[in-house]
Amino acid sequence: MGIKQLPSGRFRLQVRREALKIDEVFDTRKEAEAGLKRFTGGAAGAAARKTRGITLDEAWGLYIDSRAYLEKKTNTRLSEETHVKPTLKVLGSKSVKSLTAEDVDAFIVKRTKAGRAPDTIRNEVAALSAILNFCRKKNIVIANVTLGIKRPSSERIVKRMPAGHQGALMKVLAHPKYRYRSIARLALLVRETGARPGEWVTVQWDDIYLDQQRVVFKNTKYKKMPRTVPLTLAAMALLTAQLEDITINLFDKFGASDWVFPTLSREGEITPIPYSGAIRDMKKDELLPKGLRAHNGRHEFISSLVESSDLDDSRIMALVGHHSPASMQLYAHARNIRFLPQLEALEEGRRKDRAKELAKALGVPAALIDSYLVHKRSAEKADSLDDAGDELLYESESVRKITDVAERLGSTESERMRTLLEIRNRSTKKPVARPKAKQL
Repeated sequence: MGIKQLPSGRFRLQVRREALKIDEVFDTRKEAEAGLKRFTGGAAGAAARKTRGITLDEAWGLYIDSRAYLEKKTNTRLSEETHVKPTLKVLGSKSVKSLTAEDVDAFIVKRTKAGRAPDTIRNEVAALSAILNFCRKKNIVIANVTLGIKRPSSERIVKRMPAGHQGALMKVLAHPKYRYRSIARLALLVRETGARPGEWVTVQWDDIYLDQQRVVFKNTKYKKMPRTVPLTLAAMALLTAQLEDITINLFDKFGASDWVFPTLSREGEITPIPYSGAIRDMKKDELLPKGLRAHNGRHEFISSLVESSDLDDSRIMALVGHHSPASMQLYAHARNIRFLPQLEALEEGRRKDRAKELAKALGVPAALIDSYLVHKRSAEKADSLDDAGDELLYESESVRKITDVAERLGSTESERMRTLLEIRNRSTKKPVARPKAKQL
């Protein structure tokens, strides 16, 4: 165990113990010494660790100071920091060497009974797995006990933005809290561009080219490969409002911020703003619907393109950052909406079929129903109402009136013929002329 200066000028810390093996490089000796103190915890701590090994809480502290953690994408680090909390609360005091697959499975069961979503539980187990992978590489544990454990799964569905959700976000744009205004803009930008919320969180002003109306997402999900996305005028308006907000209203706090969506950490440092907590708080304040999620705007954007645009799947994938054609299969069903004009073209024939079917069911001539429909649409036209293509035979009032006529005509062919002849005779019979009154 010791600290050794490398030819590069940096300092290497090595710890070789039964329950703890560390090999880390630091920029300064002071940082290496602080690391040594943190890793070993003094003589008493070392003696305790020798018998019980380090706890999961302690392993998390080692992990977040390691290159394995610091070299991960910002979104990944934020996700692990968020989702590790329930894991540490339940298992944090246990020695990592004593953790078993049964412990992990019991944790999954507990979170499931607590009503946590399958995606949330998977992320929590993933955070635990990241810690144990780090411990395995440092020879603290022999294996990662989370591997091979069946994790909760949920049906992959496209959760679009229901009516009213976008309007609710727009209403929050005028809220007095900067945190709420900022996240509302971020969620609306997700809807306008189809980008992931986490991609917008980490965007800096240098990534936005206002003159060219485009943004370059550098911290993407796929191998950190950059992706350029055009900005509509609506998206530009949201970014302009955000720039004005942090430059004019909050210049003292964020005037020097490189982030498009900045906030202040507990230590007073400017960092990207977390969006999930703000949305949760807005729901508690009854400013947003309970089912609203920032990611739903992405689903809405992709679904709208599939339904209404002529863009093929490869171009949509390039816009939103999908790299597997299988991802687009979730949205394939939305393309069926394009077939509506072809279906409406068949409507004239379908109307005739419906009239025949109803005539057969009521036992009346089809001509009677056709006559009723002509009369009904003529009456609507007289009231300056255009034919909207509505199916009148699906209206309960229309069926009731036709049924009444059928009942008056009779139930048998002879009864219907006799009734129709009487109606014909009454309508064609000439009125009897009355004698003129004598003039006085």
